[in-house]
Amino acid sequence: PAGALIVDAGCGYGEYMRLLTARGHRRLVGIEPDPLCRDTARAAGLDVREGTLVATGLPNEFADAVVVNEVFHHIADYAGAARGLNRILKPGGALCFSEPRNTLLRRAMDFLTFEVPLRKLVPAVELRYQVMILEIETGLYRKFLRDQDVFYTALERHFDRQWLRRGHFFQFGKYRKRAAAR
Repeated sequence: PAGALIVDAGCGYGEYMRLLTARGHRRLVGIEPDPLCRDTARAAGLDVREGTLVATGLPNEFADAVVVNEVFHHIADYAGAARGLNRILKPGGALCFSEPRNTLLRRAMDFLTFEVPLRKLVPAVELRYQVMILEIETGLYRKFLRDQDVFYTALERHFDRQWLRRGHFFQFGKYRKRAAAR
């Protein structure tokens, strides 16, 4: 609903917050660990606070919904993130996310991007390489793709799945806060 308090966890420069504002949402809070991203979003007039998925810095039962757009694959502690996001959601609150999916097509795309010199010939592949090289160097991207069962187990300790859509490259989920953890 338009009056819902929505937290954009790992909001970066605030792109999703601007999209939600354009769709009529006015009660938005972003959390972001990177000071450059935070300062840029704040300069655009967005309410962005320092925090992570594990340590949001927000009060208990603060939000009606949390959106996480391609952030879980940047962290190692899925259980801590699930607990942290559960803590800030009101009872029955929604957790919505988008993340990479481990499929044959994604593995082929990653191989072409990182293992062969195709990026030297195709500008779009070079752009993807530049955007993702830090994710590859930390090892967290590949860990996320490999450990998706661990990710879902962590989520389902605190949340009930409403729906999960799995595409060729990405997966999108909507979960509801459970009354008590399993």
